[in-house]
Amino acid sequence: MLMKGITLVKLGGSLITDKSKPFTARNDVISRLCREIKEAQPMPLVVGHGGGSFPHQSAARYETQKGAINENSWEGFCAVQNDAAKLNRIVVNAMLEAGIHAVSFQPSASCITENGRIKEWDMKALERMLDAGVVPVPYGDVAVDKKQGMSIISTEEILLYLAEKLKAKRVLFCGKTDGVFTADPGKDGNATLIKEITKKNFSEVRGYLTGSDGTDVTGGMLHKVERALEIARKGVTVEIINGAKDGMLKRALMGEAGLGTVIR
Repeated sequence: MLMKGITLVKLGGSLITDKSKPFTARNDVISRLCREIKEAQPMPLVVGHGGGSFPHQSAARYETQKGAINENSWEGFCAVQNDAAKLNRIVVNAMLEAGIHAVSFQPSASCITENGRIKEWDMKALERMLDAGVVPVPYGDVAVDKKQGMSIISTEEILLYLAEKLKAKRVLFCGKTDGVFTADPGKDGNATLIKEITKKNFSEVRGYLTGSDGTDVTGGMLHKVERALEIARKGVTVEIINGAKDGMLKRALMGEAGLGTVIR
């Protein structure tokens, strides 16, 4: 029987990889985040992660987000899946080394999408893992698509689907900034943190949002906030926090609120 109060976590691709250098994992950051997860030990738990500098390069080259558009598209589909899985093995290995009973959960093996939105995904195996105290680790991946032939599914789309199906209690998006800002805080000293985003102020916030740094075919910060709002509308608490700061993920997992941008 599926346990209640599930927490979903996303480790951002820009946090766990160097997006300016292809296939470059930040192993020290990944190991620290895994230790924080182990120390907080919230259960049941699903930990997803973005692709960062691993699949985004090949996805951009083959334009996989546009679907099966030419004779090279399925070659690209395979390349993107393989690149995404490489990072997933690094993350899962770090979790195992931290003492977490984690297992890779490959979305492309069972997800069916329509225009990039997940429509079918059998949850039976994942639910059994959660009941057994195992932490499933899905990741941004490719999928067979009913309309386009193929699509890219972001980790945000995955967590949105899981939040509804698993009746999640909360979702934490772990990036490398303190939350959502009025401008890029790395480039604009006047950028201020937006503490709360709701349906009412989203039209204003939308004007501040830009694409993420590095190559990203999943839509950057705007996509993240749009999916987070969809999750929040289902009654789930969503917060975007700074995983680059030591202990921040642990504090959030232990129940501390207001650490970043809350989305309701």
